[in-house]
Amino acid sequence: MPGPGLAAVRVSPGRGTGRPPEADRLDLALGLLAWGVHRTHEGEVRPLADRIRALASAVAASDDGRVPEGTVKISTRTQGVVPVELVAWSGERSLARVTAEIAHSAVGPVPLIKGSPSAGMLVLAGLCAVMDESELSGAEGRLALALALEGLITWYGESHRMTPARDAVRAARAHAADRLRSAGHELPPCLGDGPG
Repeated sequence: MPGPGLAAVRVSPGRGTGRPPEADRLDLALGLLAWGVHRTHEGEVRPLADRIRALASAVAASDDGRVPEGTVKISTRTQGVVPVELVAWSGERSLARVTAEIAHSAVGPVPLIKGSPSAGMLVLAGLCAVMDESELSGAEGRLALALALEGLITWYGESHRMTPARDAVRAARAHAADRLRSAGHELPPCLGDGPG
């Protein structure tokens, strides 16, 4: 986070998972949110689901990938609640930084978090990663992204929130793929060759 209300996202190609880069970016965004839910106090999960749902709706409704200002907000000590604006990555040392990666495992690609960021920082990083992915995606990719967010909410509505983040990501991807297939859509690259 470069400053209050400002956020930047940088996705670097890793060692390669053999999947489309869009699939790795989707899993990173979903993984950040899943880890955030995992670490969120139980009483805060429902409001968090509402925040994710609002962002999913904004992504699905966007014609150009940008979500309306104020869709994602953060509480600051000095300015109260402010909307989060994505800015270009500058590489400068920021006030807060969250680092995640997609790792290979026997069960497929798994989202991992570096360090011990708070639940709030993980959620904010995940929401910002979703906004970034929305801006990079075409209409089909945005629809898949919104449906995957819906799947993540559904997963945590039906499962224990302490289940591994990889299970939530897998379920969210499967939900999006099933919804798109049932509507007669081709799967976009972000849902290709994934663990769903």
